Formats: sequence, C-alpha cells, structure tokens
Amino acid sequence: MEDEAVGEKNKTVTFRIDKNVLDKIKSHASFERITLNALVNQLLAHAVDWDIVASKSGWVPVPKALLMSWFDRLDDKTIQSIAEEKGRLVSRDMLFAMKGKYGIWEWISVLRGRAKAAGFSFTQVDDKHEIKFIMRHGMGIKWSKHFKSFYEIAFKELGCNVKFDLTENTIIYRLDKKYACSDDSL
Repeated sequence: MEDEAVGEKNKTVTFRIDKNVLDKIKSHASFERITLNALVNQLLAHAVDWDIVASKSGWVPVPKALLMSWFDRLDDKTIQSIAEEKGRLVSRDMLFAMKGKYGIWEWISVLRGRAKAAGFSFTQVDDKHEIKFIMRHGMGIKWSKHFKSFYEIAFKELGCNVKFDLTENTIIYRLDKKYACSDDSL
C-alpha cells in the first residue's frame, strides 16, 4: 500500500515478505555492499524489465554447457549464417515484444538485461566520441563470433553502424555518441 511520495521519482510502499526470502536478500545486499533498498530496487527493475517479458518474448533458459557443446559442433560459416539470419528477424520481434518499440536504445537495454540474466559481465564506458559496451561471456571464441554477427546485423537493421572487437570470451561493441542523444538512462 502506498504511504507517501518521496521526491518525484520514488514512492514509499509497504510489503509483507517471506522471512527466508528477506534473509537471503539481506545477505546478498551485505555481500554486494549495497543497501537493502538499493538491492530491492535493482531486483524489481530487473523483474519488470526482463523476467516478466523475456519468456513471453521467446527467451528460454538453457544451461551454458549445453549451448557451448552445440556451438563446438558448428563451423564458423554456419554460426555466422544463423546469427545474421536471426539477427535480422529475431531482434525486431524481440524488441517489439519486450519494449513495445524498435530502437537502438531498446536493443542495448535488451542486450544489457540478457547479459545480466545470463550472469555475464556487462560494462558501459563513455568517452569523448563513442560509447563502448564490454560483455564478458566466458563461452569461447565461437560465441564471441556469434554475438558479433548477431549484434552487427541487428544494429545495422536499426540504422546504427557499430564497431566490434572480440576475444575468446569477450565482445566489445562501440557506437558513435551521435546515437546517445535518444536516451538519458544509459
């Protein structure tokens, strides 16, 4: 139940939370060295932005080891072909289903949410002329190549040229800051 407004963006509410769940949340907040309030806001934001819409948009949880095993059996040409084909089609459907809009910043938001849901490290670095996104996936070079091909065609379909670097376990994509003016939240 809503008690009072705190500032313009925050509201104070009261919930009943299972004691075991609360204990786990408190423990995690302590481990992460953040306040309980900050953690609950992070968890709720992730639930609203990802958990609630991801499964309805076609995402399914699959063990990392299984995915890596499948990719190990594919050659680079097949991986690139599939990634490009699906990058054209899947990204558009996914964005409309998850965000209700087809745009660059919605795509980056989905990539960020997906990285978080998968337990990948995702970092954004801003400099004078470009924004760099670094995702460490830890799934090997074939996955780096897949992500590059998939992301590259999806960004291209959005009218955004992106530069890529990759290593065995990391993909880095950089976009010109001219695209940054469309969203303050990133």
